[in-house]
Amino acid sequence: MASKKKRSASWYMTRIEAAENYRDRTYRDKWTRYYKIYRNIVDQLRDQEGKAITDRSNISIPMAFTMLETILPRLVETLFAARPYIRMRGIPTSVQDFRQNKHIKPWEIAAKKMETLIDYQMNVPMDIRDLFTDGLKVCGLYGTTVAYTGWKYTERTRIRREQQPIMSDESDPMTGELLPLMDDDGVNPIMDWQQIEETVPDYDDPEVKFLDLGLFFVDSNASDIDDARFCGHVCYLSRSEINSMVENDEDIKVDWRKVPKQSASNEARNYRMTAIGMPSSDDTNQEQSSDDDLYEVHFYWEDDRSVMIINRSYLAKDASNPFWHRKKPYDRAVYCTDPGNFYGIGIIEMLYDLQMELNAERNQRIDYRSYSMRRMFKVRRGANIKRQQLRWRQGGFIELDKMDDIDLLSAPDSNLSGSFNDEQVIMKNAQDATGAQDVVMGSSGSSETATTTMSKDNNASTRFKMIISNIEKKLLVAITRKMVQLNQQYVDDIRLLPLFDKDEEEWPEISPEEIQGEFFLTPAGSSVEPVANKEAYKQRMVELYGIASKDPFYQQFPDKRRNLLEKVFESFDIQDTEDLLPSEAEITGVMEQQAIQRFIQTLPPELAQILSVFLARSGQAPILDGVPPEVAPQVGGGANSAAMQEQGMQMAGV
Repeated sequence: MASKKKRSASWYMTRIEAAENYRDRTYRDKWTRYYKIYRNIVDQLRDQEGKAITDRSNISIPMAFTMLETILPRLVETLFAARPYIRMRGIPTSVQDFRQNKHIKPWEIAAKKMETLIDYQMNVPMDIRDLFTDGLKVCGLYGTTVAYTGWKYTERTRIRREQQPIMSDESDPMTGELLPLMDDDGVNPIMDWQQIEETVPDYDDPEVKFLDLGLFFVDSNASDIDDARFCGHVCYLSRSEINSMVENDEDIKVDWRKVPKQSASNEARNYRMTAIGMPSSDDTNQEQSSDDDLYEVHFYWEDDRSVMIINRSYLAKDASNPFWHRKKPYDRAVYCTDPGNFYGIGIIEMLYDLQMELNAERNQRIDYRSYSMRRMFKVRRGANIKRQQLRWRQGGFIELDKMDDIDLLSAPDSNLSGSFNDEQVIMKNAQDATGAQDVVMGSSGSSETATTTMSKDNNASTRFKMIISNIEKKLLVAITRKMVQLNQQYVDDIRLLPLFDKDEEEWPEISPEEIQGEFFLTPAGSSVEPVANKEAYKQRMVELYGIASKDPFYQQFPDKRRNLLEKVFESFDIQDTEDLLPSEAEITGVMEQQAIQRFIQTLPPELAQILSVFLARSGQAPILDGVPPEVAPQVGGGANSAAMQEQGMQMAGV
């Protein structure tokens, strides 16, 4: 529970501003440099007096951009390779619950219901894949990404057409309400399509947002969200949006007469835009007389406290944490951990110096070529040569009194071939730093052997496996766990999930009681195996199944064939095999059918015909011609027993 001690807005803002100042003082300039590298923006060259230099090359090679945009799809595709993205297993509430219900397993039923609901919410109300694409780009760009997970409820007003009775001018003498016009029989009212206005829920599900690091603040002594004394973020909201929050949260109290009127704009975004030469977005209306004007809103969180401050001075909310999980609603992941620090190391930071070196190498080579085309001359002092004639031009000439009045000043040898080799060394260093080798980026050297290519792929996959494992644990599973707890708290009515990839009869209905309990969460993403190894493994599994399925002995065991086929599906990263393979009950029925067919083949033809007719009438249809020879045992085998023949004659009524 939150402390009963009253705190003022200034007390909270002192804490918040201390965290913001530490963040800006330590990281803002670094993040701005990384953003400029990603956007391929370079600073203007200036001389010692501060004047702009315009006669030198000043370009940036998009190496860091290429590395980031190559690694990002690999991360996203691996995380969301299979649906549902998170698999759930139920946990019994106690040992007694396990002993009493281990045959029914209600916890597994609840886990399956919650898994279906979470998968629907991740793909229909929100697009978790697109959200993670943006969030992981921030992670690669700055080394850290932070996600907020809460519950969002909004309504909207819509107009639609509906058949309504046409009202007359007459009113009911008892109620005073207008009476509808009736048809000729005087029984049914005359109907017509009319416009009606109604308010309907627009969004009533968990909400996941990846935050701008320039708008997120955290305890400067913390190394993670859980051990932080406080954290929070800044939003820029209109008055109508704040009023909507007041209606849905009874703890928020706003007296607009006491809220200071001042313009608010996203300072973090403005700082980045200014750094790359783009205009900032300022709120031009200083009076804030419109509902569309923006207010700066700080959301401050502790494990047991939720605070909301408007325009840095008005305390709109100071209450206990509304979420049942009693944790700060944030999750954080880093690309590369910096031990003991909250913020991690990103791809751009790894490549920053190499990017600067590559830019310098390329610009120096361009400058040399430019200068070599604009040669310098040695001119004899006193020679009557016009300076305009020394400029290179088509069909130009120089008038001389003596041939030795002018001489070409040779340019120094810059060893251009060595410059190209230096660029290759820089690119190799960048690949080693990030793990994005040529094979990961979709290319490989023409002279490389398959063994060399596979070795590089193995090394890169090992690095990405650790990064993805950290993202799955710290971000995907953590966000899903909060979504589970929010569903258990806020879902208060039966929900119908319209899964359009299935028939309407299969659309699930989920009630609040069916999703209660504790669940164990496991990410279902694809394993990060080297591409070459995975393709070879797939091929071997397909060949193995082709050999095993033709073996006469193996064909007698459908359950074993099913298990092998499941392994084949898994080699193709198909995790949800339950819908593709027959169940144990179906396999048992097939085995019983095959046993009956083998038994019929051991009977005399007349008796076999009678028994087949009997089975056909009872709903079974054995194959009269028998099963394939590689499946059917020889006559006189174990199935040809007197007991079984007697049982067959009794079934046939003989």
